[in-house]
Amino acid sequence: MARNQDDQSEPRASRARRAAGFFARRGRVDKAFEASKLGADFIGDLADRVRPKALDTKGLTGRYEDGGIARFQEMARDMSELELERQYEGWRMQRVCFQYAALVAVLAIPVGLIFFGIGRIVVISLAALFLFAIFRAVRADFFAWIIEQGRFGGFFDYLTTRLPRNMQIIVPTKHREHRPTDRERKQ
Repeated sequence: MARNQDDQSEPRASRARRAAGFFARRGRVDKAFEASKLGADFIGDLADRVRPKALDTKGLTGRYEDGGIARFQEMARDMSELELERQYEGWRMQRVCFQYAALVAVLAIPVGLIFFGIGRIVVISLAALFLFAIFRAVRADFFAWIIEQGRFGGFFDYLTTRLPRNMQIIVPTKHREHRPTDRERKQ
């Protein structure tokens, strides 16, 4: 009994300490430190490669001084009117398909819960399908809008033309064109 109390009072060596002792007894402590340094460098490099890029705000407000007209003309130079029209119709059709997929997914949640007793995983999957379909529908509509406008405009421009007129898109101050206020006009 006294022996068990003595064993409990002495702290056991940690795994790291035992591993360090193992390498030290074999005279290879330098290899242990080298291996840990290589592992840390590998994880750091991996983290740098998978880190997302910073958000490019020019994509939201527009990258081009002329609103993307010259860039669109350059890209569409080799395309005929028929090809542009087919592209436009393809993006519109894709938008409609994804809108209906989103509608079906969002309606399937309450119907499935009430009539079929679907589980949480199915509800989460349907919500994910809804979000995916909505994002794809917006993307397709944005590309159709680009062809419709004949320019590569910013996403804020797209939203201001597609959203109802009573909604307002607030663009950060640093990206707004300077418009004189009433006070500045009077001076």
